Amino acid sequence: MRTVIAFIKVTIFGLLCLVILPTQTLNLFLFGRTRFYFIVPTFFHNTTCFIFRIKTHVQGNIAHGHVVYVGNHLSYIDIPFLGGILKAVFISKASVKTWPVFGWLASISKTIFIERSRSAATKAIADIKNSLTAGRSLILFPEGTSTNGTNVLPFKSSVFELFLNKELKNNLTVQPFTLSITGINAQTPPANVEAHDVYAWYGDMELPPHLWALAKLKGADILVTFHPPRPAANYEDRKAFANDCQKDVAVGLKNTQSRP
Repeated sequence: MRTVIAFIKVTIFGLLCLVILPTQTLNLFLFGRTRFYFIVPTFFHNTTCFIFRIKTHVQGNIAHGHVVYVGNHLSYIDIPFLGGILKAVFISKASVKTWPVFGWLASISKTIFIERSRSAATKAIADIKNSLTAGRSLILFPEGTSTNGTNVLPFKSSVFELFLNKELKNNLTVQPFTLSITGINAQTPPANVEAHDVYAWYGDMELPPHLWALAKLKGADILVTFHPPRPAANYEDRKAFANDCQKDVAVGLKNTQSRP
């Protein structure tokens, strides 16, 4: 029975992607620089979570204005999960463009792709500035990879150097957030660490079989905890900035794990 349900979910998701491609392309053309831009992406993200029964739980106050939200990364499903909550676009490493389905969707959703070269820094700063000026906040996963959700890796500080650029820092706020898996397959909390892997996608896991296993689930409960914002103007050192944000995220995860 779960196989039949999974087939239905994947089929509906595939049809959703086919509908979103021309719709989002038209949306970019008509509303790319207006407040109406997020209507289509938000619909896609929320519908994706509904299809795969990803339940959203939010804790803390969400900052507004020129904000970059930074937090831990568990899975490709983090993207529709957060995209349904925040009116923001993602900052991502360039390799995401090669991901099946999700890379394609990211490419048509104004994702800012960061290349690992000094020559790309100027373009990245311009892209970040243009997004913020247009009223689009940003979402970044500074670990540089995804994990199983039981710990938070050190944050890579290179992108924080962009946030301290003199053209950005005085008007920029960074808000750390923590993603926690609080329930898997109707079990709250997850039964064991292995249960996390049904949602979490990391290491050398292949995308198609993982997506199929996720579709066979009864669902997952994900908590996002927003921590107090950190103004970029308070920092001069990118490593200190990255470390402080990482500590906020790690403490948030520890507090969630210590709950009964």
